[in-house]
Amino acid sequence: MATGGIWPSASEPELARAVIGDGRIRMPPPWQCAAVAGALAVVAAWPWVIMAWPDDPVVLIGSIVVGAVFFLRGTAGYSGRWRGHFTAEPFRTRDFYLYSPLCLALGVGFFALLTREMG
Repeated sequence: MATGGIWPSASEPELARAVIGDGRIRMPPPWQCAAVAGALAVVAAWPWVIMAWPDDPVVLIGSIVVGAVFFLRGTAGYSGRWRGHFTAEPFRTRDFYLYSPLCLALGVGFFALLTREMG
């Protein structure tokens, strides 16, 4: 969406229901989508940072933050408050079966990598 595309959906409202799920029919502005994509790119590269500088305190703190954010997002997806707020389909079903478990796995994975490398 940062480049204006709506793939893989057929329309912007359909895309918003699939990836945001709070009832909105418009996607966030392109700069916000690009910021999220950039943050995800940094997080995707973070395991290499852990491997390159395993004893650096900044890497330790960053790793704890990344792991905690993923773990908290994953657990939030199963709370009543979250489920009550994000009700639009197909996000609600995908969140329960895909997004939340993936976030939990990523959070645990970051903590496991961190403890293996810095422990």
